[in-house]
Amino acid sequence: MSTKQKVYVIGHKNPDTDSIAASIAYTNLKNHIGNHDYEARRCGNISAETQYVLDRFEVKAPKFVGDVRTQVRDMEINKLPGVDGNMSLKAAWRKMKENQVVTLCVTEGKKLKGIITTGDIMESYMGSQDSTILAKAKTSYKNIVETLSGEMITGDPEDHMNEGKVIIAAGTPDLMEAYIEKGDVVILGDRYEMQLCAIECEASCVIISAGAKVTNTIQKIAAEHNCKIIVTPHTTFTIARLITQALPISFLMKSDKLMTFKLDDYIEDIQPIMASTRHRYFPVIDSNGAYRGMVSRRNFIGARKKQIILVYHNEKSQAVNGIENADILEIIDHHRLGTISTSKPVFFRNQPLGSTCTIIYLMYQEFGIEIDKQIAGVMLSAILSDTLLY
Repeated sequence: MSTKQKVYVIGHKNPDTDSIAASIAYTNLKNHIGNHDYEARRCGNISAETQYVLDRFEVKAPKFVGDVRTQVRDMEINKLPGVDGNMSLKAAWRKMKENQVVTLCVTEGKKLKGIITTGDIMESYMGSQDSTILAKAKTSYKNIVETLSGEMITGDPEDHMNEGKVIIAAGTPDLMEAYIEKGDVVILGDRYEMQLCAIECEASCVIISAGAKVTNTIQKIAAEHNCKIIVTPHTTFTIARLITQALPISFLMKSDKLMTFKLDDYIEDIQPIMASTRHRYFPVIDSNGAYRGMVSRRNFIGARKKQIILVYHNEKSQAVNGIENADILEIIDHHRLGTISTSKPVFFRNQPLGSTCTIIYLMYQEFGIEIDKQIAGVMLSAILSDTLLY
């Protein structure tokens, strides 16, 4: 894909054959000699005569563009890929830091499902005292293993925690029997009797701290009770501090009334919306609702005006809508001087000839560019149609 900025070559709002042909022919010439990616466009309907000419020489009609104001697609879009909703908070935080963003977009396939911010993560980490939150969030054991830098030595990490609470086995077995319930995740150390107690109380998982060894007997008993065993190098304190970071981001993400922008939205329309909210990043979607990236307020600074070459006219009243917000690079015309004004000097070629295609033909000759039969046929048709001497 070309990284060059696209330049539209456009005729006027009521295009005749010379207007359309000039757009096509000059685009072809500029793509031979220019340093941008040039594309013929039209801002009006094609007449029956012009369509006949295009069909006769098997040339596609330029695409329609009704407005050339700056759009979201002209901004620098952060194309950070969407993330899976099962990603842990810890992994999401790390990804944000690596990419220097405060927002991640959660996607399913290509569709946007929600967003999560650093604020959401910090609020959950600082505000939650619910020991059953991992179960409520259907947290995967895979997330727990990765968050604790651990290893599951018994059980399937793809399973999810569906019930129970997280508890630290800090007392004697007799005392802990009153606290440990079916489905609990129990954090403990290397004491054999506590490991056995947790398993026999039908804990769903025991987390062994400090990288302690787990005997074959305990592993066998755990397998018989369908109890998972995770061994981590962290201390009990660190495990307790980190484990809520295993929550899937789908549990905390915002999914209702998401503020999104479309690629075709005009930035002058979305600027007030950005200014009225405290969000720093906004998801961008295409016309099919597929996620395409994010934009922030600072991206307005680098928004590039659309670059335009006008052919067959030089009056504002005839120009495409939004021309005052575009960057005009060139004007090629054979009419009287009109009312177009530019913010900087431009290449302007105006000659008293019968058609604009005549001027463009001369430019092909000057640059030594051979005209292929299709382009030549379209240009000749325009010259015959627009030259008043015929």
